[in-house]
Amino acid sequence: MEFNQLPDDFDSEQKRQTEFDSREAKLTFDAKNLIELARKRSRRLGVKVDPTHLIQRADDDVYALCAAIFKEEKQVTANTAAPSAPESVEVDPRLTTFWEDFDADPALKSKISWAEIQTRLLANEGHYLALAQAMEQGGQLFGVDKQGNPLISDRGDEPVMKGMNYKNTRDRVLWKHDRNDIQGKMIIDEAGKSIATGYEMFPYVGDYGKSDEIKQYETHTGKHFVQSPDQKEWRSSWLESGKHPSWPRNVSSRLRDGDSSVGNDYPYFEYADRGVRRLLRVEKAA
Repeated sequence: MEFNQLPDDFDSEQKRQTEFDSREAKLTFDAKNLIELARKRSRRLGVKVDPTHLIQRADDDVYALCAAIFKEEKQVTANTAAPSAPESVEVDPRLTTFWEDFDADPALKSKISWAEIQTRLLANEGHYLALAQAMEQGGQLFGVDKQGNPLISDRGDEPVMKGMNYKNTRDRVLWKHDRNDIQGKMIIDEAGKSIATGYEMFPYVGDYGKSDEIKQYETHTGKHFVQSPDQKEWRSSWLESGKHPSWPRNVSSRLRDGDSSVGNDYPYFEYADRGVRRLLRVEKAA
């Protein structure tokens, strides 16, 4: 099978391998070379490669290339890591799914220990554990922020809290509401202040950039932040854009290639397939 075809008038000593036994063999070849190129540039092991920042050839499938790179990085980590005694792991039965998320992700293991994650989830009588378990499908541990806080999101491909505009969605994510009230009024404390849920919305960067939290989610899961089933149904998730934005940001699936990208919309627009993916930062107990 031939890939990476050069123009007929190409005149250079630089050549590309074009013969591969299969599409998977070609992806593995490209992944290994991209990882090696990134290492040479950074002069260190363990560098992460973001193929969306590279110039793509016409036959490149960026989503498949991301998965191939992640697979190769896991294999390289296993082969090159210095021998050491395995971490003594005692997993509280209530944390089994989070342990599985942690154990399957070498990048996550390099940033934080399981003992630290478990301690934080169980601190204050399991405050964060309860919040995580109340998320969609019990929550998903997927990364660590720049402050060293474990990150948990709603699990599953679908966004939650669908069909609401930006303000209503943001209010429901950030502040507690009365589920027994037909209109779902916001709950206030004795001082008349709103009570925080402990969750937040995923952020974005720049004007239309995916935040580190979104990128970590996609790397951990091997999936897009929102994705269209069989690339025929549109999906979208609101992002944190402030209290009264003129154009709040959202991540939408792209039907032409299944990828997801950051865009914006009117704050009062409501769509049946637009919701939100909630984020939980598991902070260290005071």
